[in-house]
Amino acid sequence: MSSNSQSGNNNGDSASVEKVAEKARELEAIYDVVQDPLVLIDSDFNIQRANLATILFAKNNKYDELLDRKCYEVLYQRNDICPYCPKINVKTKDKNQTYSTPITREIFFRSEDKKQTLFLEFYPYPKQEDLFWMVEKISDVTKQRDKEEESFRMRNLASLGILISGIAHELNNPLTGISLTLQNLKANWQNQPPEQIEKRLDMIKNDVSRAAIIVSDIISFAKTDKVKVTLGDIVETINRAKDTVIRLYPHLSKNIVWRISCDHEYQFPFHPGKMERLFMNLFRNSLQAFDYRPGEISIELRKTKNWIHIIVEDNAGGIPDSIIQKIFDPFFTSNKSGTGTGLGLSICHSIVKEHDGNISVKSSEQKTRFTISFPLTNDITEQNP
Repeated sequence: MSSNSQSGNNNGDSASVEKVAEKARELEAIYDVVQDPLVLIDSDFNIQRANLATILFAKNNKYDELLDRKCYEVLYQRNDICPYCPKINVKTKDKNQTYSTPITREIFFRSEDKKQTLFLEFYPYPKQEDLFWMVEKISDVTKQRDKEEESFRMRNLASLGILISGIAHELNNPLTGISLTLQNLKANWQNQPPEQIEKRLDMIKNDVSRAAIIVSDIISFAKTDKVKVTLGDIVETINRAKDTVIRLYPHLSKNIVWRISCDHEYQFPFHPGKMERLFMNLFRNSLQAFDYRPGEISIELRKTKNWIHIIVEDNAGGIPDSIIQKIFDPFFTSNKSGTGTGLGLSICHSIVKEHDGNISVKSSEQKTRFTISFPLTNDITEQNP
């Protein structure tokens, strides 16, 4: 081979080497731009490559001092393998498997008396057949987790405030009833016959009992005991709830026509107090939607083989599609006046579920229809009309 030919080959090799070196520098520049530590670890837990962020994280000023040292010593100041390490000797028989999905860990880490929350991502890297290295990415999520915890605490405080407001909201109904009845007694007791006075005293007694049940429910809120039920007539309970709502909201009810459609008594086991609260909340919700306007509230009862279905419908204007999926959420309210807590329909949903039932809502043509279904037990038989 001539000297010119040999010189040409050498120049070509040098150019190729320089080109490879230039590509390596470009990749290293991209690697160092990443703000989170990135580390390439071999199968013996030795660091083979690291970016600039890793040097800062490890409190080490020299890149060369990181290489060929144990990752757990350099990164986490440990004397042995980290307990959260996914053991980088990952093996697979599938040569075409991709490794874009990381193995993740979230750990608490203390460095120089500073507590950190770190999110670790491990990407297996197939070095050779049956030999895997690992790329580890370290993200400091301390501030993010602190913000989440603070947000969680604020939500808890907000929920506590709304819960207290909800308790007042629930107790307000029987207390309002007691107040109205007492005012009536005070104004008319001298002119009323004894049976009317006794009737109003019974109304006060019933409202006191309802308030006591609400307080009892709050006290036992954390308990998971199944609701205690007795055999009752649901039509009678619905009528009682309707009469109570009319008494509590006489002005809202003034222009409302009530229609109850049933062909016979409907009996099944339920909790009378809670079931009355269910329909009181539904009826009050409809009355508030009418906002003193005239309208109609209809209640229809149907029975299938194993279910009793109760349909409550009003023509108060319907519910927008944008919020209809949210109305059973606790604390959701569309009331713009600032009154109400958004707990009424959530309470309805809770009571229905306590009785192993279902509740759904549909809205169309300015009407809203709630369908409530309760299962019948085998020992309850349908009565002939």
